[in-house]
Amino acid sequence: MSSFNTKRFARYANFDLTINKSFYRNLALVLGFTIVGIIVISFFCRWFSYSLGMGPYMYNDLQTTAMFTTVVIWASIYIGAGCTLHPLRNKQGRITHMTMPATNLEKYIWHVLICVGGAAVVAFLSVLVADLLNYVLSVLVFKSSEGVESLTATVYSGQLLNFNKMFASMHASMNGISSDQIYVDDTFTPLTRLTNALMYMSLASGFFTASLYALGNALKYKFNIPITYIILKVFEFCLAITFLIGMIYVTSNYTPDEVQIESFLDNAHIYAYVMLGVFVVAGIAVWTWAYHLYTKAQLTNKLNR
Repeated sequence: MSSFNTKRFARYANFDLTINKSFYRNLALVLGFTIVGIIVISFFCRWFSYSLGMGPYMYNDLQTTAMFTTVVIWASIYIGAGCTLHPLRNKQGRITHMTMPATNLEKYIWHVLICVGGAAVVAFLSVLVADLLNYVLSVLVFKSSEGVESLTATVYSGQLLNFNKMFASMHASMNGISSDQIYVDDTFTPLTRLTNALMYMSLASGFFTASLYALGNALKYKFNIPITYIILKVFEFCLAITFLIGMIYVTSNYTPDEVQIESFLDNAHIYAYVMLGVFVVAGIAVWTWAYHLYTKAQLTNKLNR
């Protein structure tokens, strides 16, 4: 059974869904209700702004709502990655899992698909339902659909990574450019290029983070998600301190007049794409490591007794 067989894969998937359907259903329900709950809370907050007589831009804007929704989506993917080896949490589960007539590759691919891919699909469907609910409530309460943003478009179009306004304002204040001309000048072409690079880099970063949660699950079957989260936060803190020290060292040799925003914008996308490549390569390596540990899964070890 060294090759991948679709029929055998389907039989194993059906078996796993039968045995663990409650676990998968509960995760899906929690994710779905969380996303719909966010849009409901958001609507009542915007209804409060509407009742105070504020303009449509105050009660139709979904940027903040989309930000919280995006955080929930990524968290669900990370938690899904940390649950890929859920059947191995106890000794009997490991025995049953290892005796199933399917290859390690078929089993592992299925668990990644159902946990990580399933979380992404449920999140997308939940956003669509929340979007529809928001539209209906907006029409009923605000008496108009004009100006109502789409939660789906805001979450999945990369609008939350749009740094154009920030960099353009910095450029304008440093060079005395009128705010009316900020988005007319062709000089801001690098801004869109940087925004795209940051969007792709963030996706690659999410892929890498998910791989770390999968690795944590391969190392420890129980309570791995909290442990992985703590380790990641410690790592991020050390990385932030290192980056801050590096920035202080680099900028200490320059005067303010020598620091040009145009120079930064012209080259920032290159650094973003380099980091994208690092995240992708590192993510593939970590996923491979996690799969290697999975193939060596034993009935008992120091971490999983």
